[in-house]
Amino acid sequence: MKKSLYISITCLILFILLSIGIKTNLFLSLDSSIASYLFNPQGLILNLSQAIAIIFDALSVIIISFLISFILWFYRKKKQDLFFILASLTGAAALYILKNMIQRTRPENLIETGFSFPSGHATIAVLFIGTLIYLFSNHIKNKNTRIFFISILCLLILLVGFTRIYLHVHWFTDVLGGYLLGLFILFFYIYLDKRML
Repeated sequence: MKKSLYISITCLILFILLSIGIKTNLFLSLDSSIASYLFNPQGLILNLSQAIAIIFDALSVIIISFLISFILWFYRKKKQDLFFILASLTGAAALYILKNMIQRTRPENLIETGFSFPSGHATIAVLFIGTLIYLFSNHIKNKNTRIFFISILCLLILLVGFTRIYLHVHWFTDVLGGYLLGLFILFFYIYLDKRML
């Protein structure tokens, strides 16, 4: 139980340190180097990146979240439903507040506007997929199948982050910040959930 709390606190501390570094332009050279190395969107990778961007867009995730929430409620899984809703709402509120507080400019692109840090897609991916892993992976009885299920979903989280940099709509540290924020919220709610068991 305490392990979840320690992970949550560690992610929060790292997120705060990263935010300070961003406000002081500490990572500007790193971000620029990674962006220039990766930015060459074309072909299949471009199409895949755009598809993932649509799937993990806020509106798409809200619709999917409502469907999952309804299914959990329908099957009387009230505790899991509450976990899912609270984690999603906390993530949305944190993103809105932090983006407007830090006000980091995005890389120049023709796709998205608004502030850049932290990456909303990265945060949502960690929260949404992480919640699914936490709530449902234990229901898979076969160990190898469970490991495969978790590995594929974790790979998808990393893929979401990669596509945000590849499409030149976020800096590398925006994505890293999104991951840290998502993990902080996710493990905080896991800690609270385990305390109520």
